[in-house]
Amino acid sequence: MTYANRRVFVVVPAAGCGSRMLSDRPKQYLPLGRSGQTVLQTTVLALLDVPEIDGIYVAVSPEDEYVETLAIPAAVLRTGGKTRAETVYQTLEALSDTIADEDLVLVHDAARPFVQPQDVSNLIVRTQKGIEEGMCAGMVLAVPVWDTVKRVDEKGLLVEDVERNGLMRIATPQCFPYRQLKSALAENLETTDESSAMRDAGYAVGVVESSSRNIKLTRPQDIEDARSLTETPMKMRIGIGYDSHRLVEGRKFILGGIEIEHTLGLDGHSDADALLHAITDAVLGAARLGNIGTFFPDTDPKYKGADSAVLLKTAYEAVREAGWSVVNIDAVVVAQKPKLNPHVAAMQTRIEEILELDEGSVSIKPKTNEKLGFEGREEGVSTQAVVLLQSDCC
Repeated sequence: MTYANRRVFVVVPAAGCGSRMLSDRPKQYLPLGRSGQTVLQTTVLALLDVPEIDGIYVAVSPEDEYVETLAIPAAVLRTGGKTRAETVYQTLEALSDTIADEDLVLVHDAARPFVQPQDVSNLIVRTQKGIEEGMCAGMVLAVPVWDTVKRVDEKGLLVEDVERNGLMRIATPQCFPYRQLKSALAENLETTDESSAMRDAGYAVGVVESSSRNIKLTRPQDIEDARSLTETPMKMRIGIGYDSHRLVEGRKFILGGIEIEHTLGLDGHSDADALLHAITDAVLGAARLGNIGTFFPDTDPKYKGADSAVLLKTAYEAVREAGWSVVNIDAVVVAQKPKLNPHVAAMQTRIEEILELDEGSVSIKPKTNEKLGFEGREEGVSTQAVVLLQSDCC
């Protein structure tokens, strides 16, 4: 039978205490990201995405008090030993009735949660081919060394340049046939990794290049860096809105949700609040839900004289249902008259009330346009608004 037809199993040694992490629990049980999912759970879930794998076994210490509190989609064996090699060997022994001699075994560090499934698949295929062609007895994932490497003495002084050509940082998984790996480990229970045991036993070991994301979490800073990788980036959307209305006699001047004393008012189908209309368009646009005209067409008599605050609130409810919420709003109002600076605070507060935003979420900047354009000639008012939305699911 060819190795391509053999089954593939994974052993995840997770019996260590991770003393260099300086935490109150073994590093494999530290949480990653907002979900609270642990390092070990993240590692196992990554391996589950590899279609070639037939079974995953997590090896923990017999005294482990954490593993039973976790939902881990893998078989858990209390086969942990004093060393990593002893843990792997004892686990292989316990699986002697499950795994055939020529089945492939991947050994993967519990503290490497960012291994890429495609890298693991590639390792399996390359190992099968390497064994079939007689090139090697197995293969390991490794990352090329790109940095300049130097040796230091006990005083911390540089003493030697190390040629980096051909240097690799050995990672996991490491993939070998069951019988050969178990035999090699039996003779070398102090080794730090399986490839060393296999080479000491006289076998050739090949290398498959791995993604640089396949880091091993060892120090406290590593766990902080890892959490930044697992945090789902907050999705943001930006929308812009514009509106303008002419100034006419016989209408109230309503802007930003408040009535302002003036001899002229803004003309329109609704109350013609140009600022709230621009904000409504910006909010809808950021969420890709159309515009104020599609939501509240001026051909519909029910919107005749409508309160623009109600229209904005209704549009924002649709945006919230789509999974978005406003972070902040920045707006510009161009009007020669009336003078708007005295009313800015009231408008900002009113808009925050309409959208139920935190205080300080809305900024409004009045401009006169220096008597230029229709605004400068006091024929009308124009407004522009920029809105930042964030996804509520992140």
